[in-house]
Order: sequence, then structure tokens, then C-alpha cells
Amino acid sequence: MTTVSVLEAGRDFAGTLRRMEAGHEAVIVKRGRKAVAIMVPPEMLEALEDLADIREADRVLAAIRAGKEKTFPLSAFPAP
Repeated sequence: MTTVSVLEAGRDFAGTLRRMEAGHEAVIVKRGRKAVAIMVPPEMLEALEDLADIREADRVLAAIRAGKEKTFPLSAFPAP
């Protein structure tokens, strides 16, 4: 990951974007010592969203197995 200051990112926004695109990595934008934003390539965001979906599915499956969650057949829901 690359870290840039808010001032540097603002001065050369196109360069900051190129750095992120070329390295296919996140760029952390800091104001002083505090991170205030993170720029990520679309494929990284998609991977993070997929991971969140997998974790939620694991949570629901564990709840179903523990008997804490009820299940319904798909046919019980109306078609869109």
C-alpha cells in the first residue's frame, strides 16, 4: 500500500490515480497522522464485497445449524 498526504493527493490527483492503477493496490490518503480515505481499484472493492457476502453466508449457515435460524423453501417466496 502507498500512503500520500491530502495535500499531495490534491496537488497531483491524476498521478495518485495512476499510482493506484499501475500497482493495483490501495492508496491511503492521510491528513497529518490520520488516514481519512483509501482509494482502491474496482477489483479490490469487488473482492472485499465478496468476502463480506461469504462471511454473512457463513454466519447464517452457523445459525441454521445451531437451530437459531428458520429456513424456508425457495418456492415460498414469490418470483420477482
